[in-house]
Amino acid sequence: MDTYRYLIIGGGVAGGKAVEGIRSVDATGTIALVTQEPHRPYHRPSLSKSYLIGKKPESEVYVASADYYPEHNVTLLTGVRAEGIDRDAQTVTLNDGRVVKYESLLLATGGRARRLRLPGSELDHVLTLRTIENSDRIRELAGPGKRALVLGGSFIGSEVAAGLAMLGVDVTMAFPESRLLERIVPREMSEWLHAIYAAHTIKILAGTTPQRLLGDAGVERVELSNGATPPVDLVVMGVGIELNTELAREAGLKTREPDRAVLVDDHLRTVDPHIYAAGDIAAWKDVNFGKRLRVEHWDVARGQGLLAGRNMAGADERYEDLPYFFSDLFDLSFEVWGDLDTWDQVVRRGDLEARNIAYYYFNEGRLVGVLAMGRPDEEREPMQALVRARPQHRDVAKHLQDATSDLSALA
Repeated sequence: MDTYRYLIIGGGVAGGKAVEGIRSVDATGTIALVTQEPHRPYHRPSLSKSYLIGKKPESEVYVASADYYPEHNVTLLTGVRAEGIDRDAQTVTLNDGRVVKYESLLLATGGRARRLRLPGSELDHVLTLRTIENSDRIRELAGPGKRALVLGGSFIGSEVAAGLAMLGVDVTMAFPESRLLERIVPREMSEWLHAIYAAHTIKILAGTTPQRLLGDAGVERVELSNGATPPVDLVVMGVGIELNTELAREAGLKTREPDRAVLVDDHLRTVDPHIYAAGDIAAWKDVNFGKRLRVEHWDVARGQGLLAGRNMAGADERYEDLPYFFSDLFDLSFEVWGDLDTWDQVVRRGDLEARNIAYYYFNEGRLVGVLAMGRPDEEREPMQALVRARPQHRDVAKHLQDATSDLSALA
């Protein structure tokens, strides 16, 4: 039986950054990282953006070079799956029969792309996007003259649709919401994005869902809830993920419903002091908002991976990062800080048509987050400070609306 001081399960950014976190505190303790994918840890955001359209090579999606792991005494166990945790014995059983012993364990198992259970969903060329291979396959099937239906109007769906259009594909989007990014952006920004997508010849079918996929071997048509049956060469389901928390739940770690996220404290520890969790699967006690949060975005996974690794090695630090994410749609780039799960009021700063805009989101009168695109760099830190401060709408709204006001003074 192989024994390691630190065992990491998961080959995404959280798992990869955990290695760096451990090594920043403990230079010599043995580390093993288990991933069921054939790759060393890699970043996923570019799979729906620059990597998808061929602007970023595969070599640039990895968290670290191939040499980094042997040079830092890290054993990579690729292409294997962890099947069970024995918390009393502090061992993990792998699907190839090996049993690995640990002193500290990190679960960074992330999620798997959700597939809609539709008649015909088993046909060829009905795809999801979560892995390098998924992105490669979508790009392989794309090209001028091809017809794609993208299911989903949130970030993955919007990013994939933009990428396919840039590859010359005739793209249609269908989603049940009334507008693009409905849960994240205000209506005026959705309408503005709809116009931009239309200018790139993307057809948006809001309030529309697929009923069945039709074809012999590969998908050829899709029957939609509006009665249309458009011809397609490929279908991409960008409808979210399902968390890979079966391992944690079977081991008796505390999870919550309905998302089955693993509960961790502000040090990212589970109820077992020898086991940590980070990234998509972790619901942590957030110090900024005074409640549990779970965020499926790269920056949270990166920061939590680093901190979990440091804490596994004895650092004893709290996770206090402000939730952050970004997205790129065509030549648009925007960033979000805070918790936009629930909001009921927005204050606009800047000019949307000029692509110089910030939206400040409030819920029950208190600031909960900000979305920014093209704002001056000197506003970045004050934006974050304001979200951390959570001021009342009545105290800051007029100042925020005035694009000439000094945000740093307000923060």
